[in-house]
Amino acid sequence: MYNFSVSVMLNAAPFILAGVPVTLWISVAALAIGLMIGLPVGTLRALNLRALDLVLGLYVEFFRNTPVLVQIVWFYYVLPIIVRVNLSAVDAGILALGLNTSAYLAEIFRGGILGTAAGQSEAALSLGFTGVGTMRYVVLPQVTRKMLAPFVNQFVVLVKDSALVAYIGVLDIMHRGDVVTVQSSRPLEVYTMVAAAYFVLCFAASKLMRVIEVGFAIPQ
Repeated sequence: MYNFSVSVMLNAAPFILAGVPVTLWISVAALAIGLMIGLPVGTLRALNLRALDLVLGLYVEFFRNTPVLVQIVWFYYVLPIIVRVNLSAVDAGILALGLNTSAYLAEIFRGGILGTAAGQSEAALSLGFTGVGTMRYVVLPQVTRKMLAPFVNQFVVLVKDSALVAYIGVLDIMHRGDVVTVQSSRPLEVYTMVAAAYFVLCFAASKLMRVIEVGFAIPQ
């Protein structure tokens, strides 16, 4: 019978938890890329400009309908061959996860913009706002507040998906767990420790973002 050893978990903890900063850096950096690309893409798609919407739609659907792991591997192994630029494993992981996240955030923002009452846009235009001004000062502030909940969910998904960068050798939480497993031959304890680390990160991120969500909630 297999005897579960807590001491193995405790001994493995320092090495595994040393990957927390790497996991957080990859997640936060990828989220920043996702926001910088996802917001304008979602906004432009909401405008329903035919030719542009076709191109942006293909971009969104490509990243939403191909596996994240395949994207990470492609950016690490294939992109450097095409553009003749060497990417570190961390940079490739951030870029792949950031672009993947941007596709989901684009749809989140697009749905929020389309869900904003048309009457408010019409009222802003009647008060002399331009189309750009209406989007910037009336629509987007409301959309940003409404999108906090799905934004939180997307960030938690991103933290969990970041474990896939272990496949290209990034020493994050997951890869460090793999290393300890090979050395100790105790996968049950080691991966329990890995799971606990991800749970704490995702739970803390979720709680923090919920506090922010309440603070920025639209008064009823």
